[in-house]
Amino acid sequence: MRRYIIIICLLATGLAAQTPVAITADQRTSLEVTIYNNNLGLVKDTRAFNLAKGGRVELLLEEVATKIQPETVLPVSRTPKRAWVVLEQNYEYDLLTPNTLLSKYVGKQVQLLTYDADNEVTDRQRATLLSLNDGPIYQVGRDIHLRHPGHVILPEVPEELVARPSLRWLVEADKGRHEIQVSYLTGGLTWKADYVLKIDQAATTGDLTGWITLNNQSGIPYPDATVKLVAGEVHRVTARRGARPRFATEALAMRAPQVQEEAFMDFHLYTIPWKTTIKQNQQKQVELLHKSGVGITRRYVVEMQGAVPRPPREEAQKIPVKARLNFMNSKANQLGDPLPGGIIRIYSTDRGGHLQFAGEDRIPHTPRDERVEINYGQAFDLVAEVTRLSYTRLGDRDKPRYEQATRVSLRNRKEKGQVAIEVRARFSGDWQIRKSTHDYEKAGAFLAVFTVPVPAGQEVIVEYTARVKQ
Repeated sequence: MRRYIIIICLLATGLAAQTPVAITADQRTSLEVTIYNNNLGLVKDTRAFNLAKGGRVELLLEEVATKIQPETVLPVSRTPKRAWVVLEQNYEYDLLTPNTLLSKYVGKQVQLLTYDADNEVTDRQRATLLSLNDGPIYQVGRDIHLRHPGHVILPEVPEELVARPSLRWLVEADKGRHEIQVSYLTGGLTWKADYVLKIDQAATTGDLTGWITLNNQSGIPYPDATVKLVAGEVHRVTARRGARPRFATEALAMRAPQVQEEAFMDFHLYTIPWKTTIKQNQQKQVELLHKSGVGITRRYVVEMQGAVPRPPREEAQKIPVKARLNFMNSKANQLGDPLPGGIIRIYSTDRGGHLQFAGEDRIPHTPRDERVEINYGQAFDLVAEVTRLSYTRLGDRDKPRYEQATRVSLRNRKEKGQVAIEVRARFSGDWQIRKSTHDYEKAGAFLAVFTVPVPAGQEVIVEYTARVKQ
């Protein structure tokens, strides 16, 4: 029984009259990658090469990111006193694959070779490739062959096909050694911050560890690169059809990495203090910070609507008591560096000294000397119930006013220890508390806060009457 194997073979018959000078990744002298929060990276790729002759030359910069934004490319000569002028720039992304190669020969002649079981050529035919839809179709003389069982021999690789995404330039340059830095934006590069806060059982102090997670889906690796991270939301313009977005790459030139964190424009820049390799399809973690002895405050909060235009409800409604941790991002509190936004996870030890997970929350970008607030769950042993005692409508539809009496029952079912529970009453308009059982703080235009001590095993009742003008 005859066996046939379909293989695509390439026979290069000659080079084009002007073969581009290839600048490969092996000629790289330095690499810097700056990664932003919004799936964006700035690549600064510096390479050195020699030109055997001067004048008008074609160059091919190989191995650029597959998600490159070609309109942002900026090639800058780093060789002093040597001419370098870019006349044209092309982004070559028609990659060399069996399908793309065959597609270039639709309507053209190819050779078909048939082999026997001993790998001997039994037939050699000239054919025309008619189509590639759902498989190749060949015409040999008057016969039409579907998926010919043999080797397809092509005369050459079309010039427009490249093995990997590349930048092709037409330049006017001097003869000799050149070094250029090519800067461009690319998608597929992301980073995020994650934090672990280990607290003591009393929730008064903790150790904070921050991690940076890098993810590379841009299409190429970045070996031995200086990696920088920008924390903050960089504004970007969505290009309309036909418009070309602009990006001033030179404006993002940055100092050599000397410190881990620095202010950059209205953002913050973090530099990994050693060169690292980010492989394609790799997730890498780098420690951002580790601080011990961070002072922490635990709070219990009840969020409720203070007064709404609806009849009273006689039955009590349970409202969750949220457990929160606060700490100041200050030098006095062992911190003080800007914290990139991310997820913070809380751990604490049980009575046996074993570490347990206690909840997580997302924190925003936090400058120095600002407070970090973490909502890590609901308190199991604290109960809050709210009852609307009365509701009176005082105004007409044009000038609505309401007066409402509310009762909040707070119960502490812990075995020991007094806790303070904040009852945060929010109002929907101008408000005035006419009477209450406890003092309150006006914490905002629409917010009153009652801070109520509740001893273990006891219940405390908070009642207040509020008049609201909407």
